[in-house]
Amino acid sequence: MAKTINTVTLLGLFICCALVTSVYGGNDYLWGEIGPNDYHLAKDTVSKAFFVGLVQTKKYVFKQKNDLNALTITAIKVTDKKKSNGATAVLTSGGPGSKGATIVFTSERGSGIKDLVEIWGR
Repeated sequence: MAKTINTVTLLGLFICCALVTSVYGGNDYLWGEIGPNDYHLAKDTVSKAFFVGLVQTKKYVFKQKNDLNALTITAIKVTDKKKSNGATAVLTSGGPGSKGATIVFTSERGSGIKDLVEIWGR
């Protein structure tokens, strides 16, 4: 009997932990691979305030100034700074292997956007 209770208790705790992680976990992304010889090209915060009942979107565009000497992107890392209801990020153009990138962020309904974008290249 005690063995059954312990198994049920452990299973219940596991399910609770999984639910808490899915509800409160951030939406972090990594496109590409950060190498030891890569340069940190950009570090920007993308944010947009919440508005009750609406889904917020924001476009982030990374362009290098000098196309002739532009470095090739090797990795893009997006870190969600919200503890709950974080935004999703979609790499819509460019990214690793190219000279620029466009990322579109979409919040959950009634939530805002607060993400850190870091870009590496060589």
